Amino acid sequence: MPFPIRARTSKPPRPRRPALTAILCLLSLICGPVGQTALLASAAGLGLVATTTTADARATDATVPGVTAPDTGTTTGTTGTQDTLFAVPASIAPDSALDALDKTIRDVFRTRIDASSSRNASTVAELSQRAGAAETRANAMVAQLEPYEKIFRSMLDVLGPAPAKDAPPEDATLTEHRNRLLAAQRDLTGRLTRARLYALQAHQLVLVLGQRNNAAQQAMLLQRFPSPLAPAFWSHLSAEFASDLTRGRDFVSEAAQTVATTAQSSALPTLLICLFGAGVLFAAPFFLLNQTRRAAARLLPVGRVRRVGAAVLYSVCCGAFSGFGAMVFWIGITGATDVDGSDLARFASFVGAQIPLVGFILGAAAAILSPGKPDWRVVPLCDSAARAMAPYALWFALLLLLRGALRYIDTEAGLGQFGIQAADIVFVFAAAPLLFMTPRQIVRQSDADADDTPLLQSTIGRVVRVLAFFVSIFCVAASLMGYIPLGYTTLSWICSMVVTLLGLSLVFLLINDLATTVFTSAGPLGAHLVRLGIAPRLVDQGSTVISGLLSVFLVFIAVAVAQSGGDFDFSVIFGNIEKVVFGQNIGGVSLSFDVIVKCIAVPVIGYYLIHLVQNWLRNRLFPTTALDLGAQTSIVTIFTYTAWILVGLTIMSTIGITVKSMTWVVSALSVGIGFGLQSIVQNFVSGIILLAERPVTIGDLVQINGTTGDIRRISVRSTDIGLSDGSTMIVPNSQFITSAVRNVTLGHPTGAMSVSIGLPLGTDLSKAVGVMSKALESVPGLLKDPAPTVTIASIAVDTVTLTASAKTSSPRNVDAAANAVRLALWSALHENGIVATVAPTS
Repeated sequence: MPFPIRARTSKPPRPRRPALTAILCLLSLICGPVGQTALLASAAGLGLVATTTTADARATDATVPGVTAPDTGTTTGTTGTQDTLFAVPASIAPDSALDALDKTIRDVFRTRIDASSSRNASTVAELSQRAGAAETRANAMVAQLEPYEKIFRSMLDVLGPAPAKDAPPEDATLTEHRNRLLAAQRDLTGRLTRARLYALQAHQLVLVLGQRNNAAQQAMLLQRFPSPLAPAFWSHLSAEFASDLTRGRDFVSEAAQTVATTAQSSALPTLLICLFGAGVLFAAPFFLLNQTRRAAARLLPVGRVRRVGAAVLYSVCCGAFSGFGAMVFWIGITGATDVDGSDLARFASFVGAQIPLVGFILGAAAAILSPGKPDWRVVPLCDSAARAMAPYALWFALLLLLRGALRYIDTEAGLGQFGIQAADIVFVFAAAPLLFMTPRQIVRQSDADADDTPLLQSTIGRVVRVLAFFVSIFCVAASLMGYIPLGYTTLSWICSMVVTLLGLSLVFLLINDLATTVFTSAGPLGAHLVRLGIAPRLVDQGSTVISGLLSVFLVFIAVAVAQSGGDFDFSVIFGNIEKVVFGQNIGGVSLSFDVIVKCIAVPVIGYYLIHLVQNWLRNRLFPTTALDLGAQTSIVTIFTYTAWILVGLTIMSTIGITVKSMTWVVSALSVGIGFGLQSIVQNFVSGIILLAERPVTIGDLVQINGTTGDIRRISVRSTDIGLSDGSTMIVPNSQFITSAVRNVTLGHPTGAMSVSIGLPLGTDLSKAVGVMSKALESVPGLLKDPAPTVTIASIAVDTVTLTASAKTSSPRNVDAAANAVRLALWSALHENGIVATVAPTS
């Protein structure tokens, strides 16, 4: 009868196995979360490790739904281990967690979004975050549960199916294990199905909410209010003034009460210490500029790389010190008490997010402009332009702080619509003049100093100057016409992109300068790599490729920030970067930065591995065999093409292209082969036949279509034949299969030649034959075995033809030997008074 599984009874502790435990821990770290789960589960099933976590203990003590076991009163070690393994899925995805996911998805789905509300965008964003978090939790459950499917299936395969009714009964222990496994498998299948369903539902919600968010943002951008120049705007603002003033007083009183409570309590020393620490952190960057320049001078070579390195280091230090200073200041005024959820905490979160950016901007401006120290100036500006731009950097930093405060006013302050628009238009009229005046100020100062290379006199500079002019005018005009959200959002997005592009430009310059000065084979680090044995060419190629990949990654970051809407919401930015870097599927094909890196790395690594194996075959293996040059070349060629095919398949697998997705490509190729690609395929197949059967090999002397030459190379498409004049004739491989080819050196290592001599009818033939035979014996290059011969070829009306035949050591010596034979025969006959004529050679 059914009975619950019992936990393991008290037993003496097993002896510890520190070596096995250390190995399992190391393997679990290497395998990652999914591999770690499967590894620990397998180890638990084998009894190598004990699962003693709180969750496992609760799962072990609890009854697994639908799982039954005999109540024997005692439990073997194997049963206890199996029970622990069966309870792991319930601890990974307990019913409470699955029910919580279901509730979250239902709550998000049932939430109504008021399209007319000004907080529509924030509501949609909050719902998107909740749905995304639910999707992440569900996917994590699925990733941890899936290995147990294979584990349970493998165990059931070992146990096999239950015996038939008329079959001999099996051991009761096997039946018990099978029943327990089947029950645990059903439980796992139910939990895994629910987790997959919730992940799919949450993903669909994220997609739908993303569309709603885009629609809400577009509607908000195009929302029109009464013009600030019209009385209607100010009448609505005055109607909301009382409530807005109350909200402002409440905020001020809350902030004052928080500070007063901290000052009056025992946290007063903490307040004073934190205020002093914040002041030190805020003031520290003023004393770090010279120090960073000294560090750059010691570490980096002379040139722009030193100036850019100092600017990057100082900018990062300013941003970090500003962020830490703001954090210490916040701890001081709150006394380290929990004020989360209050208006002051929300305001501090928005403004505090801008403070590191403010520090970065001020530090970058000081390092890039370097007023008074042109040797450290990064941009080509004159001294007057650099000094004139310093107040503009401070202006832009204050704009960032104002933008952080406006984000709180727009989303959390609870002000009326016209109060929010009045605050936004302040930002528009503060940012538009800065955008309008900055390029003009640079050009004005450069023209005043007659600088030959002003920053904005290039084509890109002129385009930026024109765009800045029209965008600033457009934002002001749109705000005055009532499209205040459009003007505010545009300028806010431009502020975000200015900060982003400034930081990425500095990093880009630093990467490229380091790649061209430090990491090249002639640079300090590159020279060290060369001394370690790496070829200078590889060092230069590596520095170029790595700098290029990092530059592409910087472009991806810029795109991710641009897509975030200009609010510098780091969760949104990191989400966009994750989509770009870790993958987006378009039609089943993965397009991401890591896929691009893999697609570049696989052929590069494959090239060097193939080259390494080729050298090993030629230099190590082939010298120990009796293979001729043609066989060696065929083996190397077949291996090379096979390896490159595997590299191509690996790249296709990395991208996500499968054989199923290539069906249409194969169909198109079949049609193309029937029409335009037939000759290419024919040559390819012929090349494979030549490499496999080897009717001709490298070094053979062949004659094809009246052309004679040596075979130098055989590829899968064509064969190169070296001619006697030093040129090369490229012959398609199909001609070696479909036409007659004479291979002079195949099976005939010696060459044969014959020279015919014509004599008058009255000539003493016996004397002539003797003279010619004796002359052939003195010709060098002719084989003695078989010996040269002289025969009477024909007797005509007035001429007798004698033919001298001989063998040479190689077919390549036939022409030289025939020339020497003609000269020797002519001289011998002439010395003996015999008149002769030389007939054409056969």
